[in-house]
Amino acid sequence: MKRTTLLVAFMVIATAAFAHQDRILSVHADGVIPELPSAYQTTRLHVAFSEADAGTLQQLNFLSSGGETRVQPCLLRLVSSGSFRSLFITGSWYHDESIVPHYIGVQFRDSPSPEGLPAHLGVRFLFSLRDAKLLEVERVVLIPGQNNVRLQNIRLSNGCPE
Repeated sequence: MKRTTLLVAFMVIATAAFAHQDRILSVHADGVIPELPSAYQTTRLHVAFSEADAGTLQQLNFLSSGGETRVQPCLLRLVSSGSFRSLFITGSWYHDESIVPHYIGVQFRDSPSPEGLPAHLGVRFLFSLRDAKLLEVERVVLIPGQNNVRLQNIRLSNGCPE
């Protein structure tokens, strides 16, 4: 009986862990993210790059559930010029929010990135779908002398990198 209970518990945990997968998303010119469920239909992502300055990120605004975050210029400077060609958006909203809120990840991938790496180099902004707050900022960086990467959490102070 204990063995059966343990097996069932393991299967439930494994299923729950598998269910939490980021979904690849898209964004329309008006900021609508069409793949989001009806609970988040008012969510908008506005991204603007300069035309004159080699595609420098000028604006990143996230609106969701009545909240809004305007990412400060000091954080926008972390994004490599020309990243507009490599914008990658993911999200998750079918998981237990006691672990992490429902979220959208907006990644600006460096272009070009070395081949054969397990992840693209660049900067990722993680926003809460519940209140539009910026949850974290991470940089994917190359490990010197290796064909591997690591995540570097960007610590913030008053909305800017420390």
